[in-house]
Amino acid sequence: MGPEEIWRRLRQWPRGLSVDQRTQVRRTLEACRTIFNAPRIVLAWEEHEEPWLIVASLLDDSFGWAEEEPERYAPLVDPALAAVSFYATGSSFCVIDGDAPRVETPIHDELRKTFGMHEVLSTPLKGESIAGRLFIVGPRDVPEYMLLVADLVGLLVERSMDFTVSIRTASHQAVQEERIRVARDLHDGLLQSFTGVVLQLETIHSLIDTQPAEARRVITDIQGLIMRDQRELRVYVEQLRPRRRIDVPFDFHARIEELRLRFEKQWGIRVAFEFANIDPLVAKSLGSETFRLIQEAVTNSAKHGGASYVRVKVSTSDSRISIEVADDGSGFPFHGRMTLDKIRESGIGPSMLAERVAALNGDLAVESSGTGATVKISVPLGISGAS
Repeated sequence: MGPEEIWRRLRQWPRGLSVDQRTQVRRTLEACRTIFNAPRIVLAWEEHEEPWLIVASLLDDSFGWAEEEPERYAPLVDPALAAVSFYATGSSFCVIDGDAPRVETPIHDELRKTFGMHEVLSTPLKGESIAGRLFIVGPRDVPEYMLLVADLVGLLVERSMDFTVSIRTASHQAVQEERIRVARDLHDGLLQSFTGVVLQLETIHSLIDTQPAEARRVITDIQGLIMRDQRELRVYVEQLRPRRRIDVPFDFHARIEELRLRFEKQWGIRVAFEFANIDPLVAKSLGSETFRLIQEAVTNSAKHGGASYVRVKVSTSDSRISIEVADDGSGFPFHGRMTLDKIRESGIGPSMLAERVAALNGDLAVESSGTGATVKISVPLGISGAS
């Protein structure tokens, strides 16, 4: 395969991006397979905000996707080769510039055996949001310039993955910002109106015995206000709903059990959950938000704190849900106590978790030491009305 054919195939690199990450990754692997005329392509990467190593593979029409603990294939390649593209076959390999360093095992042995990497062309991925490697397994023709082509394709894959992660992150942020906006609109409009209704109801107590006719008039006025607010709320909800859809219930307890098993299996971490006096609203309307908060906090314990045991307590009272996550890890990069405002201002500590909590109009406090960390979250149950 000559250079002209390579450039022709490169020009066919897929345009546009898919919002679904798996679809985008599959399209990328198919393009790589075409360019290098290889039977199998393997892409392994970590996202900076996620604790998993994702390994996607394409063999003929079989597409595989697995989320592994990072240690399983760490390091993907020998550290001496981490920053370069290389071609390995058997016990020999070459790089673009200069002599290849002396290494006994260029590719992680289990990774090589799992995906049959006897002859492989590999290039690093060092994006803003992801880091990993692309492996072209069994390429049909590998002239010297193919290492340069691998470098170029690595950049294309890198940009594609970065954009996909950025789109997903931006979508999450947009949803959070929309929730804050809706909550603010409700507070400034309907909720203030309800406060006025409560004040009017208080005046009835002083009128009902001495001026019953006036009390009846006030009650009639209040009924009119409530009916008006009902209509306004109905219109507001319809504006938020671009199309009618069937809502699939969020199985909160099933997702929590999945989370516990996943951390136990992939991180070797024991996670204990304690639920007390849980308002039905949590499972019905706040299940997704509550689950994400717990997931983010436990992920911090696993990824950054190196914990072996995490205890999660969830309870509701006074129209609020309280979440406490305590671990036996190494804590955050500070010792002592930090509040939500301090974390958002300094960027130190669980900043992503702080943004999630802030988006729900909640509160957060973190106590950190060298022997573990405790995260306490409080979120108003009423925020579900803004989702």
